[in-house]
Amino acid sequence: MKRTLPLIGLAIVLLLLILPPIFGSRYTVLMIAQVLVAASFAMSYNMLLGHTGLLSFGHAVYFGAGVFTALYMTNEIGSGGLPLPLELVPLGAGLGGLIAALVLGPVSVKSGQIAFAMITLGIAELVAVAAMVFPSAFGGEQGISTDRMVDLTLTGLNYGRAENLYWLILVWACLAIAAMAYLTRTPLGRLANAVRDNQERVVFLGYSPFRIRYMQFCLSGAFAGVAGGLFALLFEISNSDIFGLRTSADVLIATYLGGTSFVFGPVLGAALVTLLESNLSRYTEAWLSYYGLLFVVIVLFAPKGIWSLFAAIPATIRRNGLGPTLLRGAYWFLMLLPGCLGGILVIEMSNHHANAFDPTEPLMLAGLPFDIFSATNWLLALVLLAISGGLLWQTKRRQAARQIQAMTQEAHS
Repeated sequence: MKRTLPLIGLAIVLLLLILPPIFGSRYTVLMIAQVLVAASFAMSYNMLLGHTGLLSFGHAVYFGAGVFTALYMTNEIGSGGLPLPLELVPLGAGLGGLIAALVLGPVSVKSGQIAFAMITLGIAELVAVAAMVFPSAFGGEQGISTDRMVDLTLTGLNYGRAENLYWLILVWACLAIAAMAYLTRTPLGRLANAVRDNQERVVFLGYSPFRIRYMQFCLSGAFAGVAGGLFALLFEISNSDIFGLRTSADVLIATYLGGTSFVFGPVLGAALVTLLESNLSRYTEAWLSYYGLLFVVIVLFAPKGIWSLFAAIPATIRRNGLGPTLLRGAYWFLMLLPGCLGGILVIEMSNHHANAFDPTEPLMLAGLPFDIFSATNWLLALVLLAISGGLLWQTKRRQAARQIQAMTQEAHS
């Protein structure tokens, strides 16, 4: 594992280096940059959830602190009031997140588990309301805007160009993610894992769980601030909504989907959530339904996250061989395909009936018209769902029978 993580990180960096030349469109470059920002944010959140066992509903506070710090810094650099190069804005944003965490941390980490979650939720709501009450500082609904095309830069590049901005975000995101991955192997990272697993034993060893939680909380806030600074440079505007529960919920879902037990699991989850939010919404108005269903499916069938599915592949191949593993994967794909198609039909027809201006107009799916008032189409959807459901039930039943048989043979032997 010690060798695998650096190799995985190196492979991800090489992929990020070659993607922009391959997909040279401005939209694709900015989309990858958005994924990098979300990945940095999710990694900072996992310092609390995955490594310290702290479920936070208010991580948007420190992300937002970084966003507004970066916006004000960029405006001051542009006006000549702050003699710093633009490349250092994310560092200043990280300082903004750190200061917010230092101030709010003692109250937040006084206790863990449910109390911590409720405290962070309350603080997040207070900050969100305060941001609306003081529009002179946070811009209210209009927000604060900036212009990243400033004269003072270290590289002399024009960051109005998407490609140049991408390299800036890539460098800072890789540095932040590498630092957070390294922190998991430090004594503080190991102690944070110990606090998560057995707080009483940490006390017996002579360490303070409060101090450990507080240090992790502050570091997490700092890295969330860096991600917020990258967000500000990417979008050049933000308002008080950045402190809202939606931002905290998105990073929670992304981190959990990827896998909280794995170092780079949140990166995968953040990439998936960002791509779903940005691209799936272009094709269907019911994209939130798919988003929610994906989360439910992962919780039920892969509670350790999507990364755990990929992590189990090498061991499965060593145990069963490459051929049987590929055949089993193809079997599961063919078994679940009818249910996915049936589910899409149900969701799209239901959404068309509820939200279409004229529901009597045919619903177009993959270029094919579907009459939502036709009993045949609804029956088709239910049959497809029943096929996958029946096959899945039979598969689970056979697996249970094999487990019972194995336990019986072991007991007799």
